[in-house]
Amino acid sequence: MSTTPHVWLAYAAYPITTAIYFERALRRFCRVTTIGPSLSDEVIEKYRLQKMKQPLKEQDIATEPAPDMAMILAATDPANQPDLYFWIESVKGCYPSNLNALRCPKVCYLVDSHLNLATHLEWAKQFDMVFIAQREYLDEFRKLGMKAYWLPLGCDPEVHRRVETTKIHQIGFVGGVPAGSRREALLKSLASQIPVYYERCFLEDMARVFSESRVVFNEAIRNDLNMRVFEAMSTGTLLLTDMARNSGQDELFHDGEDYAVYKDGNICDTACFYLDNEELREQIASRGQRLVHNAHTYAHRMEDLLAVALGGKPDTFSAAELRQRSLAGVPDIDAELPARVNISSARRSFIIPVLDMSPASEYNILTLLKDLEGVEGDVIVVFNGQEVGEQLKDHPRIDRYAIMKHNIGVARAWNLGLEIAATPVVFILNADLHVERMAIDTIEQALLSLPDAACVGPQGSFFDFALAKDYTYFDKGTFNQPLEVDAVSGFFFAIKLQHFNEKIIRFENAFTPCYLEEWDLGLQIKRAGLKNYIVPTSAYDHHWSGTIRALREINFYEKAETAGEILLRNRRLFLTKWRSITSRENSRHLLESGFLNYASRLAHNLMVQGRFDAARQLIESVDQRCPGAPEMAALGRLIGVMASKAGD
Repeated sequence: MSTTPHVWLAYAAYPITTAIYFERALRRFCRVTTIGPSLSDEVIEKYRLQKMKQPLKEQDIATEPAPDMAMILAATDPANQPDLYFWIESVKGCYPSNLNALRCPKVCYLVDSHLNLATHLEWAKQFDMVFIAQREYLDEFRKLGMKAYWLPLGCDPEVHRRVETTKIHQIGFVGGVPAGSRREALLKSLASQIPVYYERCFLEDMARVFSESRVVFNEAIRNDLNMRVFEAMSTGTLLLTDMARNSGQDELFHDGEDYAVYKDGNICDTACFYLDNEELREQIASRGQRLVHNAHTYAHRMEDLLAVALGGKPDTFSAAELRQRSLAGVPDIDAELPARVNISSARRSFIIPVLDMSPASEYNILTLLKDLEGVEGDVIVVFNGQEVGEQLKDHPRIDRYAIMKHNIGVARAWNLGLEIAATPVVFILNADLHVERMAIDTIEQALLSLPDAACVGPQGSFFDFALAKDYTYFDKGTFNQPLEVDAVSGFFFAIKLQHFNEKIIRFENAFTPCYLEEWDLGLQIKRAGLKNYIVPTSAYDHHWSGTIRALREINFYEKAETAGEILLRNRRLFLTKWRSITSRENSRHLLESGFLNYASRLAHNLMVQGRFDAARQLIESVDQRCPGAPEMAALGRLIGVMASKAGD
């Protein structure tokens, strides 16, 4: 075979057939000889093709509707015989005979298997490979032993292009409308509420109608993934279509992102929604255009077909692969959304739930607000009771607030504060906290710079999930460098609002009114592939349970429980929730603490420093909490060897 393949492209010549697009694309890669009959006046009349506005042409090798390929080959110079014979479905009745006379691979492309399946299955037996546009029927061909491949229809951006014109039609449609059909009923339903423009036209005239329309209507016949899907999207006008089941459509394109999908019962509501929302409509239409131009042109299709037919590629691209290729260079959907309203000019927010004046602590909401004077950031207070809220709502350092009639608990207050917040960084502060600017700056800098940081605070722990207790807790002054931990303490920490808005993290309302929120957040962050950190700072002060210690019972909503009762209940909720998640997702590793890795590194550092007794004591201590851990046993043996060599 020559470097440039010679393809005989067989179809009935008329200027609006699908094969014309394939021919244009094939000429980019191959030497092409067209072969087949021209369209008869009878066929033009039968299919009402008088509006083609394009002259009929003769093929390079003009034939009768049913040519004898043996005779044609005998009359052809061997140097001009094909490397590939490619027959494309065009009009009924164009079926060559004696295809076995061809000494090259023979492939066909079948468009309307949803309408002509029995005929296609019989005709396709004569070909070495069969490419079909309608994926739903692939198995029918393969059951008969054929090498069958899915190759969807596509668009030609030179023809199906955006015409610079005024949008004069609300809804446009180009195509046939059989009397009594579902398509007719849908168009009538639309027209009862919205002006619909219809014109039977082709090629550039079709692109003009699409470009003049705000929305292009499409309806699938028997769930076919038809040409109009790709052609309308190629013009940059919003496609309004039904869902062609089993066609691959839902995998190639996403409703509300790349195009719009209606159901028969809501077609008018769907159309009106997009007609009323111009910015959203044009954004989706523009994205859809980029996707089809990236992966769904006829040049893409011919490249894939040739790679299979002549290049040994085992299969054409799957829907998932086409989706991935179509997204190349296209921003994520969130990046294409209009910029969020700039509600706040601050760079950070402080969310402070307030139940009372923290009678068991020397610090309270008033001292904390005093600490935040002169510190940049929006102060958002969620008052978990009316009495304190009414007293302090007009405080000059409070930028926004919400007053609850009853105590809604810590988790719900945090969630509510985050819904109010509008800054990239959000701090969560207990009302009984004393804090200095240095601590705030240290934690914020760590949140923005540490790898994959999602939650950062000054204190935290490694915890034993099975027993619901800490392996080790890091208090102020007990560590001197940033540490990745299982959970950050909830009295003072910072998170990124982006993670909350994207629903990566959200505080668990079930833990109302308090306890276990931090551990739950830590596991949410780990599950998302992000990290919890604690960083050393001493520019703060906090006394544990400044409010809870002063209460016999904690009132929330219409309930009252002791702290012990709440802790027991929330512990059961926590264990049940995460055992269910890890079992369902087959991800038991989520419940494995980072404690052993931390302890191993610490013991190894002690060994390197020659502090063998300290290293042994650490390993013994870890073994009491995590008995039988193989990594610690191995490290213990290594320490023994190193100590022996050192003469210890």
